[in-house]
Order: sequence, then structure tokens, then C-alpha cells
Amino acid sequence: MKNEKKNQPALQNTHLDFDAQLLKKEEWLTTEEVMKHLNVSRSTLYRLRKKHNIPNFKLGRIPIYPRHLLNKVFMHKALSNISKSESNNLPFTVIFNKHRDK
Repeated sequence: MKNEKKNQPALQNTHLDFDAQLLKKEEWLTTEEVMKHLNVSRSTLYRLRKKHNIPNFKLGRIPIYPRHLLNKVFMHKALSNISKSESNNLPFTVIFNKHRDK
């Protein structure tokens, strides 16, 4: 029998405020545009999509990504990382410099 991985949600807090008015003006990105926007490889983008870490929709067989929701998800993650670092009593500039030096 194969080892079965337990299905665990990728995000603990999956709640995002949704405004229907934003979708009227939404800019939809293709896979190549998202790769350039986020500066990630195609395999990284597919992995994020498979784990449901980024919002996407399929138009036929083509995945499309709403730019506003992508930005909102990553801002939410960035802010949660900052709050985690504050709980460790590290100043933001120290953490920023650690990531910048890598």
C-alpha cells in the first residue's frame, strides 16, 4: 500500500474580503505574466496553484489569475510574517536585512 499523505489545508486563515465591484475592473493574468509579476519559475507557480496557495480560475483549459487577489494574498502573507517576527521580539529591519542578504 502506498503511503498516503494527509490532506492538510495550506493556509490556516483562508478568509479574504471579496468585493464584487473589484472584479469588474480586474486585470486577469496568464501563467507567463504571473511568472514575471511574482518573479517565480513555472514549476513554482504550478506548485502554488496545486496547493491552493494562490487564487486562479480556468477559462477552458487555460488558468488565469486575478492580479488584485494575487497581490492581496501575498500582502496578507507578508503581514502575517511580520507579526510572527514581532512575536519573536525581532525588529523588522533585522528580519528584512536577513532576507535581503540571502
